[in-house]
Amino acid sequence: MKKLAIAIAVLTTLSACSSSESRRLANDSYSKQASDTTEFTTLDTAGLTIVGAEKTYQLPATQVKKGEAMDIRPPSAPMAIINNSVAQFDGERASIIYPSDHQAVYNIQQVQRLLTEKNIAFKANGNQVQTEWTTTGRNDDAENTQVRYIIEELNTKEANALVVAVSDMKRNDIITTPSTKEKELYASGLLNRLVGELNTAYRTQQQETALPETTGPIQGAIINDTNGHIALALSSNFNQSWNKLGNELPKLGFEIKEETVGRGYRLLKYKALDATEWARFGTTQPNLENGEYSMQLNAYGNQSAVVISNEDKMALSGEQAQAVYQALMNLMTK
Repeated sequence: MKKLAIAIAVLTTLSACSSSESRRLANDSYSKQASDTTEFTTLDTAGLTIVGAEKTYQLPATQVKKGEAMDIRPPSAPMAIINNSVAQFDGERASIIYPSDHQAVYNIQQVQRLLTEKNIAFKANGNQVQTEWTTTGRNDDAENTQVRYIIEELNTKEANALVVAVSDMKRNDIITTPSTKEKELYASGLLNRLVGELNTAYRTQQQETALPETTGPIQGAIINDTNGHIALALSSNFNQSWNKLGNELPKLGFEIKEETVGRGYRLLKYKALDATEWARFGTTQPNLENGEYSMQLNAYGNQSAVVISNEDKMALSGEQAQAVYQALMNLMTK
């Protein structure tokens, strides 16, 4: 009987240990049962009164109406990418002001050439151009956004300016009034692109005309060029002919007023010399009126040809051309 009592006591102890250990295991039957029977008693405040949330600084519950989409893009600013220039936006127009000696490169005629190359239709009126509807050229713009621009060249004795303004704007064929930010965004963007492309074109022309200098004496001949004009042909490349003409033309009374080396163009002002001076050049004095003339030099590899025209853009012909080109050839081939 005593042995039986001891066995029961041991069995009871083992059962108790087993039950306690099983409660430490995750997902056992006890934990499942406990989760199902968990209860919470009311909080005992020990007689204290619990104050609710303070509503003094609580934001009022209002219905917020959704506004129109806002353009968060920073506006493009006009960039002074011409040497010694100043660029600005005055609230309506984007402009770049540059020294007048750069006018031969940056002018409304060059702008018209760029617009034609881009297939942008326009109407020209003196120094002003108004484009037809065209895309903005921005990848981050909404679809079907089109703009009409006004582009203008302004001139003074000391400075020139290219000015771009937004005339009209539309989206999905609905004409809208552009905001000041949109005017700056689109006018500045077009101005920067135009001036940047003119810079690139000018540098390209400079590189293409920078041919190696030839050696030896220059030979010349009076010919008819491909346009049927009388011209002076020279056995020298562009650079050598350009530099030599710049030295010899003033000796014949042709003062150089402007020049654009990239186009091989010079604007000349002629003042007649005495007949005795022309005799020193080996020819008779041509019957030329004092006034404005121009010179166009074209290169053909290591050869070149020059044509001189009057103020009406008509190439010299007949005895005038023969006398001028003979005297010029005698000076160039020395």
